[in-house]
Amino acid sequence: MAVVLVLGLLLVTYSRSQRDVSALAPTLRDHWHSAYSIWDCESEDYASVLTSDFDPRGIHSHQDGLLHIHPFSSAVTGDGATLGVFFEAMLVDLDDGQLNLPDGTELKEGTMCGGEEAVLQVVRYNANDMAAGPVETVVGDIDDVILEGNREAFVIALAPVGAEIPPPTAEVMANLDGASPQRISEAPNTIVPADLGEIEDGDESEDTEGE
Repeated sequence: MAVVLVLGLLLVTYSRSQRDVSALAPTLRDHWHSAYSIWDCESEDYASVLTSDFDPRGIHSHQDGLLHIHPFSSAVTGDGATLGVFFEAMLVDLDDGQLNLPDGTELKEGTMCGGEEAVLQVVRYNANDMAAGPVETVVGDIDDVILEGNREAFVIALAPVGAEIPPPTAEVMANLDGASPQRISEAPNTIVPADLGEIEDGDESEDTEGE
C-alpha cells in the first residue's frame, strides 16, 4: 500500500509539472513568427538564410528568414523555447565559440574586425517598434537566448562588443510582415513527450500551412 501511495504521488507531481511547463508561452497552442538575420563582421555582410527543413520540435524555418515557433513538445515551451532549439533544427553547430553554418560559413570568436576581437552575440528587437532600436544585446551563450514572444526580430552576429550591428534585412522583415501578424492559438499539437531523448519515426511534423 505504501509503495502504491508513493507511486501515485509521484505521478500526480509529474503530471502537474508537465501541465505547468506547457502553460508557459510559447505553449503547445501557440504559433509565433519572428525574423532573424546572421551578420558576419569579417565579411561585413549577412549570411544566407538557413535552408534546413528538419523540424523535430516545432521551432524551425521555411527558408524565409523567419523563426516559426509552434512547439510539439512541452520540453520546448516556455523557457525551453530557445535559439539553441532553432539551431538544432537548422543544422547549425555552436561549438567552443564558433558558429558553423550548414553552407560552410564559420563565425569564430576572436576574429579581428576593425582592430578588435569579435564575439558571438544576439541583438533582439521588437518587430512592432523597430524604430526604438534593440531591446537587448546578449553576448555569449547565444544558444540559451529565450524566444519570448510573437513578432520579435533577431540579429545573430559576430562582432566586437559595442560595435554597430545592422538590423535584420529588409527582406526578412517583409516576410515577417507577410506572416500572420497576430499570435495564433490553435489546438494542442503535442507529438514528442518532454522526456523523450530521441525523435521516433513519425514524430517529425511539418507546418503544412507554411506559417
